[in-house]
Amino acid sequence: MPTPFKWLDERVDLVGVRRALLDRKMPGGLTWWHTLGSATLTVFAVQVVTGIILAMYYSPSPDHAYDSIRYLQDQVVSGSVLRGIHHWGASAMVVLVVAHMIRVFVMGAYKYPREINWLLGVVLLFIVLGFGFTGYLLPWDQKAYWATQVGTNIAGTTPLIGGVLVKLLRGGSQLGAATLARFFALHVLLLPFMLFIVVLMHLAIVVRQGIAPRTKALEEDAPVHTSDAAYPAFYKKAYDRSKGAGVPFWPDITTKDVVVGAVIVLLLLQLARSFGAGLEPPADPTDSTYVPRPEWYFLPFFQLLKLVPGSMESAVAVGIPTVLVALMLLLPFFDRKSTRSFRKRPVARVALMVLGGSCVLLIGASMSEDSAAAVTPETGRPLTSVQRAGRALYAAQGCGSCHAIGGKGGGSKEDAPPLTEIGLKHSGAWIHSFLENPLRFHAQTKMPSFGPPTLSHQEIEEMTRYLVTLRGPNGDLRKPEFVDTFPEPPKTKEK
Repeated sequence: MPTPFKWLDERVDLVGVRRALLDRKMPGGLTWWHTLGSATLTVFAVQVVTGIILAMYYSPSPDHAYDSIRYLQDQVVSGSVLRGIHHWGASAMVVLVVAHMIRVFVMGAYKYPREINWLLGVVLLFIVLGFGFTGYLLPWDQKAYWATQVGTNIAGTTPLIGGVLVKLLRGGSQLGAATLARFFALHVLLLPFMLFIVVLMHLAIVVRQGIAPRTKALEEDAPVHTSDAAYPAFYKKAYDRSKGAGVPFWPDITTKDVVVGAVIVLLLLQLARSFGAGLEPPADPTDSTYVPRPEWYFLPFFQLLKLVPGSMESAVAVGIPTVLVALMLLLPFFDRKSTRSFRKRPVARVALMVLGGSCVLLIGASMSEDSAAAVTPETGRPLTSVQRAGRALYAAQGCGSCHAIGGKGGGSKEDAPPLTEIGLKHSGAWIHSFLENPLRFHAQTKMPSFGPPTLSHQEIEEMTRYLVTLRGPNGDLRKPEFVDTFPEPPKTKEK
């Protein structure tokens, strides 16, 4: 009687599959940079697993979406860590896909015979960005709502089809239940299916064509252009020669892939445990003072739109992405020289430095503006760790979009008073109680409550300890007053 392995091997050729995947020879000189592809695949697997579990607790409706996220974080065992892994995994996907494409660009690995794989990589990049955009709305908090409002408004600037595109994304004229349902369907159904198909095609071509060898192996005695009729024969001979000096995929290359994958998973776990995934107050469509901020990987585009005049915003919003996508898709077809060394491609060097430098500068400018919204208090002394945590909460909750400190940030004084001297005007106990429930003090206040579940009692205390250090522009006017842990709310007079 045949063994189970032999029975399967006779029907699906397991030995042949193993030889094709694991026993294949790889070109010589492969470095740790060549693990970026497998690292991306590892994070994709992490996102699939965590995403499935998150979907089991999520309710895609405006009435329950926020509460389902809050329940996951507060009530489900390791729920906050799970959501944190998914949150940081999204950023890791963007970083790794971009890094992988930069490696391919620098090494000229988009040239013959890997043009199709480059095109699939471009598609993969925009699918990953699509995941980031659609997943952003799902918590249905302030940050998600208003960032999506801005994102869909930008889509509406598209010539001819802008109005139709906005209604298609939102399911109507405004963000609402239809929008949330559509983004959820895109995030958990359409985009994963597209990504799975593209990744399969990408891997199939990698197995078929192999990994690009070192540039030197493909430049010696090469024809001038890859379109030259003699180039395919030259390439095959050079590639076979490179593989002859190489190593098998298993165990040499596989070991590096496993090590890098394990390090990334541990890093995601540590980030999730240390920082988690933020959750702002529930979405309030009437709060027109909220200053939206997208995820960091959309910041360059977001900041660029803030710098251009209003009359040019539509042209920039549509024109720049269109030009970039077109250049990326056409790259393998107009750069057909056989030269692959980055040192010998000055145009490629300049293009990468300009694009990369612009992104870094725009992200830095945006983050600098965010920091200005939470000004360091004029205390004449460094903040304690608890006060720094409170300042971080102040910025994360978007308080600087309404309240000014030292003349920076904030809206009108009538809507939200400046907090420059709040430490002089009120005690720590008063500030703590006001943050927990503003309605106890002012029945008509527009300020949201930061009491549980928005912030924990400990987080309210941390923000209070930061606010009591704000004592005016003249420095340390009096000894800082610290709030007792979890003070009692103010007593109300009986009528």
